[in-house]
Amino acid sequence: MSNQVTTAFVQQYSQNLAHLAQQKGSRLRGLVRTEGVRAKQAFFDQIGSQTASVRTTRGADTIINDTPHARRRVTLADYEVADLIDDQDKLRMIVDPTSSYAQAQAFAIGRAMDDVIISAATGTAYTGETGTTSVTLSGYNSGSQVIAAGGTAMTIAKLREAKFILDNADVDPSIPRVIVVSPKQIQDLLATTEVTSSDFNTVKALAQGQITDFLGF
Repeated sequence: MSNQVTTAFVQQYSQNLAHLAQQKGSRLRGLVRTEGVRAKQAFFDQIGSQTASVRTTRGADTIINDTPHARRRVTLADYEVADLIDDQDKLRMIVDPTSSYAQAQAFAIGRAMDDVIISAATGTAYTGETGTTSVTLSGYNSGSQVIAAGGTAMTIAKLREAKFILDNADVDPSIPRVIVVSPKQIQDLLATTEVTSSDFNTVKALAQGQITDFLGF
């Protein structure tokens, strides 16, 4: 065999493009309400709860209770992601990257959606007739909706407090309850006995390495 045969060795290349590890699309889009808007800004009117009054006297005047109204303003933001593919480049490639590029861009838009949802949930809302009154999460109901940090770790006590806030406000139990947590917070919960022990929890958290249901969330 010629010592120069290595010159004839061939190179084999994949006919597919593999996406590297990444979050493929939005995780939170299905948890929020979506609306079609054709304007710079949109307003959504809201009605609060009423309170019934006891009638104590026959023939007494009907008690009028004002129905509480609120309005929430939303402002549209534009996001885009793009790249260029030359026809000449395609001729020099085994793989047509068009569909893979489109998939990667769709993943990016989905992740941007999650960033917007998290920012809106924890940021400033705009209310009032013209949507010019700003309300922060910490200022809403004098901060009663915010759980004290008490350190950086996610704890069972914080989840219990979140459940109490929702229950105490008589939030409709038919609405699914979801906690949005980071991998570090999941790690914190997996280190607690209440989550991993079958004496407290029927979910096999340690076996699956994830928490799917806990305290109704």
